[in-house]
Amino acid sequence: MIGLIIITHHTIGDAYRGLATHFFPNETWENVKIVGVDNDDSHEMVIEKIEQVLPILQQSAGILMLVDIFGATPCNAVLKLVDSQKMAMLTGLNAPMLIKAVQYAKSSQNLTDFVHIVQNAAIQGIIRLPESDETNI
Repeated sequence: MIGLIIITHHTIGDAYRGLATHFFPNETWENVKIVGVDNDDSHEMVIEKIEQVLPILQQSAGILMLVDIFGATPCNAVLKLVDSQKMAMLTGLNAPMLIKAVQYAKSSQNLTDFVHIVQNAAIQGIIRLPESDETNI
């Protein structure tokens, strides 16, 4: 099993949990934790919040941290924690990424393979319509 920590600004993570519950209403969430970051949270405060949920996930095969925006406080704090052996981070949290992560986290045993699956879902979930470059937006 892979542990998931969703680290976002304010209550965005709670909204994503609601979305995942919509798709997987019978799922239990022992391997998914949400960490909300407030405007005045320092990196140290964010790290402390994350460290509070880490013991619950320590028995997993790895921990994937999903953050909303690259370069923002949640991401920058997580960068101080990421350990390539047991932890990984993906930025740019989107709905396809989350759904794939929740769908496969419990059955996955290899963090590297799992990260690739989730990252590909995020990328493949972005589709431009119409595909023509002649669109006036």
